[in-house]
This record gives sequence, C-alpha cells and structure tokens, in this order.
Amino acid sequence: MRLWLNHTGEVSLREQLTTQIILAILSRELPPGHRLPSTRELARRFQIHSNTASAAYRQLEARAGSSSVTAVVSSSAVRGP
Repeated sequence: MRLWLNHTGEVSLREQLTTQIILAILSRELPPGHRLPSTRELARRFQIHSNTASAAYRQLEARAGSSSVTAVVSSSAVRGP
C-alpha cells in the first residue's frame, strides 16, 4: 500500500490516512478481502504514532459500518453518508 502523508500540513495525519485508504479502496488498489497492515506496522512504515493509525482505522470502521478493519470492505460500503 502506497500512502503519501504530509507531516507538516494543515490536514491531520489521521484524516490524510483515512482519506487515502478510502481512495485506495475506491480505485481498487486495495480490493475487497485485502488485509490492511496492523496499526503498529502502519505506524512504523509511515512514521506516525500507532494511536494515529488506530484512530484512522476506527474512523474507517465507523464510515464503513464494519466491525473489523482487518479486511478491506467493498467500495460501496465506504462511500460517504
């Protein structure tokens, strides 16, 4: 998974991460059933705090209505409210 995070930008890292994961799902870069990295792995890979990664996953869960972020949900479930 490729992400570009601006550590000094005005948009929070959590929001950047959430948005980019949603875009990856919608573009099918992350197809349904693809496992997302653990929060620790995501934090290590992109040099963010693991709490930031956890918050982004919680936001994705809430938006998708899924009880788990271990697998990417279908793109139709991630569309906005």
